[in-house]
Amino acid sequence: MSNGPMYERFAEDYAAHAVDSAYNALYDRPAVLGLAGEVRGRTVLDAGCGPGLYAEELVRRGARVIGFDQSPTFVKLARDRAGDGADLRVHDLTEPLDWVDDRSVDVVVLALALHYVDDRVAVLRELHRVLAPGGALVLSTHHPMDDWKRLGGSYFAVEVLEESLSPDREWPVRVWRRPLTEICREFKEAGFVIEELLEPRPVEEMAVRYPEHYRGLLEFPAFIAFRLLPV
Repeated sequence: MSNGPMYERFAEDYAAHAVDSAYNALYDRPAVLGLAGEVRGRTVLDAGCGPGLYAEELVRRGARVIGFDQSPTFVKLARDRAGDGADLRVHDLTEPLDWVDDRSVDVVVLALALHYVDDRVAVLRELHRVLAPGGALVLSTHHPMDDWKRLGGSYFAVEVLEESLSPDREWPVRVWRRPLTEICREFKEAGFVIEELLEPRPVEEMAVRYPEHYRGLLEFPAFIAFRLLPV
């Protein structure tokens, strides 16, 4: 795989897909935004903002949004989508946020991005640094049981692998699988405690638009989401 931004080669196709897809629009996005809670008047950092679908809704809800993604195409799309209500830039999640002051952010949103990172604890520590007292990190990632169901092998494996983001599209990604114990260990090592853990359920609209996905997600989770507090 290329060392360039992973999503860049299919950014526009992914963005068009994610707008109203089952797993983003009707599953992860409602879960993450729900855990973010009331954001009106608060500063929210959208880390790994993608094409701006979360940022757009956060702006609509009255948040002051700053954010970034390593894909220039995603950042352009996100700026077009979120408008003047969001300050978005090209930046790599694994690099220090030297443009964000200590304790200056009320909520960090990190949606479906952490599993792409090699040194996850370093990223989490940097997000911890920018959170204000009383702030929270809201993140989602692959559910480890879904990884085990899809990939087989040991549930407790901690390994990096290459696969397609979608089984019916050529969207190659490099992703980590790890068990829930490892996920929680990383949170603790970075200085966070879990306030809330959520195994999302699909919204009812999915039952009409994507009935097969809806039935499957009622029985088995694909993602897992957390609201973390810095300590």
